[in-house]
Amino acid sequence: MVETIIVCKEGTINSYLSALIVATNGKKAGGDIAVVFMQEGLAALVAKKFRYAPGLESYAEDIKKNAAAMGVPSDPLELVKMASGAGVPLFACYAWMKLLGKREDADIPEGLQKLELKDLVVELDRAKKVITL
Repeated sequence: MVETIIVCKEGTINSYLSALIVATNGKKAGGDIAVVFMQEGLAALVAKKFRYAPGLESYAEDIKKNAAAMGVPSDPLELVKMASGAGVPLFACYAWMKLLGKREDADIPEGLQKLELKDLVVELDRAKKVITL
């Protein structure tokens, strides 16, 4: 897989902003980086229902406006498209897909690839860095 894996386990807009912008910029800088979505980070993409972390809700409009001024989307689905378009491998933890009751490949959010648990375990072991944003 890759040298650096970012685990996105929170289903918040701020988590997607952090994980996908860091991954996209890392890839553009020549890094070998991927993002794995699991837990709430995957569930929110499946349901297409997003929110900010409670401590950031009052900043939502500022974040959206300032992200646009910085040239990046604040919509999680657009962030996925941006990262995918930059060549960042994006994965849906298939064990979490099953836990969510989603067993069909068609249930996997657009832009993500299925990653079986056994393969995730191997890749986490091989990666030089695993971070959560």
